[in-house]
This record gives sequence, C-alpha cells and structure tokens, in this order.
Amino acid sequence: MPRKVGLRMVLYLYVAVFLTRIGFGSITILFPLYLQAPGYIIGVILALYPMSEAVSALPIGRLADRFSRKRLHIIGMIMITILTAAIGFTRNLLNVSILHALMGISAATAAVTSLTLLGDATKLTNRGKSMGGFDLANLGGYGLGFGVGGILVNVFPDKLLPYAFWVTAGVFLFAGLMAAKFLVEPVRVWELKQPKIRQRRIGAKIRPVIPVWIAQTIILGMYFLLPKAFRDSNIALTRETLIFLGVLGGLFALGAIVFGHVSDKIGRTRVMVIGAFGELGFLLLFGWSLPRNDFLKYEFFLWPMFFLASAVAPTILAYIADISGKAKRGSANALYSIVLSIGLAIGNIIGGFVADLGIQWIFYAGAGILFPSILVTSTLLRRR
Repeated sequence: MPRKVGLRMVLYLYVAVFLTRIGFGSITILFPLYLQAPGYIIGVILALYPMSEAVSALPIGRLADRFSRKRLHIIGMIMITILTAAIGFTRNLLNVSILHALMGISAATAAVTSLTLLGDATKLTNRGKSMGGFDLANLGGYGLGFGVGGILVNVFPDKLLPYAFWVTAGVFLFAGLMAAKFLVEPVRVWELKQPKIRQRRIGAKIRPVIPVWIAQTIILGMYFLLPKAFRDSNIALTRETLIFLGVLGGLFALGAIVFGHVSDKIGRTRVMVIGAFGELGFLLLFGWSLPRNDFLKYEFFLWPMFFLASAVAPTILAYIADISGKAKRGSANALYSIVLSIGLAIGNIIGGFVADLGIQWIFYAGAGILFPSILVTSTLLRRR
C-alpha cells in the first residue's frame, strides 16, 4: 500500500472511531431520559448492547477474515445509522430493546473491522504508535460523547428528544460516508486464501496478556461510577483540582502515542507490564490520598504513574495485531469487543457496590484486581 494512502486510511479510522464513540457516549446519556420506565428496566435495556456486542464479536471477526473488510465496516456503519434513527421513532420498550441489542451487533462490526483494517494498514515498526492513536480516539470519543449527550438533553426538551437521536444518527451517517470515500482494502479476500498465507495458531500467544487486559477493562468500567462517587464524597472541584485532572488527561493522551511508539522499538509486552505497574501505583496512592483530600500534595508522583498507565491499552492492541497475521486478524481483534464488553459490565457492577463504601474503594478495588493480574501475566510471559 502506498504510504500516502495508508496514512489517509489510518487517519480516517481515527476519525471514524472518534465519531462513533461520540455517538455511543451520547446515547448512554440520552437513554435514561428518553425511556419512561423504572431504573432497573432501563439498566436491563442498556445491558443488552454490550451483551449482544460480546456475543456477536467472534462471528463478525471470522467473517472479517473471509469477506471484504471495507464492505463489512460500511455495513456496520449503515446499521448503526439506521438503528439509531429508528429509536427516535418509538418509545415502546420492546421495540427499543430490540433496536438497542441490534446496535450492539453493529458496534461490534464497526469496532472489529476498524481494528482489523488498522492492523492491515500498519507494520511492526509503526503499529504501536498507530494503536495509541486508536485508543486515544476511542476513549476521547466516549468522553466527548457524554458531554454532547448532556448538551442534546438541554437543547431538546422531553417531547423533542427523538431529534437528539436523529442528530446522533447524522454523526454516524457522516462517518459511514467517509468510509466509502477514504477506505481502501489493504488485504484482499483472495490473498487470504493463498497457500503462502500461513494460518497462525494464536491462542497460546494471546493467553498471557488476557489477565491484564481484562483487569484494565474492569477498572475502566468502575471509572464510570466516579462522577457519582465524587459528588457523594463532597470533594471540592477547585481550580487546582481541575488543573490536576486536566494534566492527568493530557498525559494519558500523550502517553498512548509515546508508549505505543516505544513498544515499536523495545517490544509490546515489556512496555505493557511497565505500564501496568505504573497504573497499580497510581490506584494505590490516589485511593490512599482521597479520603484526606490531599492528593494534590502527591501530584508529581501521580502524574508520571498515570502517564505510565496509558501504555497498557495500545501495546495490547498492537500485540494482538502482530501475532494474528493477515489470515486471522479479524478473529483475533474480535477479542477486543468481547473483553471490553465483559470487563465494562463487571466493572460497572463492582464499582456500584464499592462506591457506596467511599470513592477511595473504587481505586483500591482496581488495585486489588490489577496486582494479581500482573503477576499471572508476567508468569505466563516468562513460560512462553
């Protein structure tokens, strides 16, 4: 693939992931207000999305190894657009439940094919840095999506909330049109069927990184409870606190790119383990300092540890793309949706319980999950 075409395609994938995650983040905010139902029913309907994403990811990954990846990606974007717009036409709980479950399938289609195409368009020498950009676009899109959802709720009153879903569908449509325009097919289907393409056995190579990977997604799921926990803890959001949090966000964004690039030079798993230890230190120190509200005293320790934590996700994604090869890259990347969905669900549940004990216990619980996962991953890596 010409370098210019490959760069254009990578940039498109960043934009596509960013836009789709903005859409999904917005829907997370809109749903509880849109549906006239008790909280537990809304919770069940929301859970249908990650459940269907997790169940459908592996079949979609296998399909991506046998079918045009570009076409499959565009199909996913079309599905997301239609389903999001359709929700704006009904508030019937059964209809919305079905549509939201189907959205999980479309999300898996878009996510798996995005990662697979990104792996196809990059090389061992630059894949880590590219995956860092993907992770940044993914998390940044979600964060901005929550803000956009809040704005849409204020712009459209209850009777006009369907328009908020149609606006979100327009975002998905724009991303789909960009896919049709800018995506190319780095790996043709007929190439995957050539005898020279070796079918790699990847299970034994993926297994060592699974513990840290699952722990990371569980911790991310618990972070969803932080806004409520911060509010309940009466921690004042002073100017200094906002600056501290802003620096954390900036360092995490920078670290995803930097450590992805470093992993291109010295190896994926080594950087991943270093990043996991940095995250462990952050969780323990931040959790310990929160009850006394003196975490700002330790900012010069917390900032570099959180910076290290940003290394985990991009190195894992690059590692998966490295070991899978062309023929099984779709199937391997299906693990992304599976692990993310399961981890977020578990994290939401654990976070809901421990948040009632105090905000610090979200971080202590995260450390308690992460530390044994680092030990297991390190042991499995040494035995390879």
